[in-house]
Amino acid sequence: MKKNKKYYMSLNYPVQIEEVEEGYCASIPELKGCKAFGVNAETALKELESIKESFFEIFLKMGKPIPEPVVRLDITYGIFRKMKHREDLEVFVVS
Repeated sequence: MKKNKKYYMSLNYPVQIEEVEEGYCASIPELKGCKAFGVNAETALKELESIKESFFEIFLKMGKPIPEPVVRLDITYGIFRKMKHREDLEVFVVS
């Protein structure tokens, strides 16, 4: 698939929402500077979609790399050791 705006918009980036003095801030931590504000969380999320789309347009136009979402698992070592097929996951372990 061609990595154009449509491609990046289809990816599921983790979103962070926090309450701030002005209301709410929604951001995508993996896309540095991609954040939006609103009087409530719903408004901030709606604004974030527009900001995200502009972010992709600008980065693609400038030829800048766009990070893709990363899945992070937080598993205790004890549970990891008990997994039947852990050798398949060992390549992803960060120490």
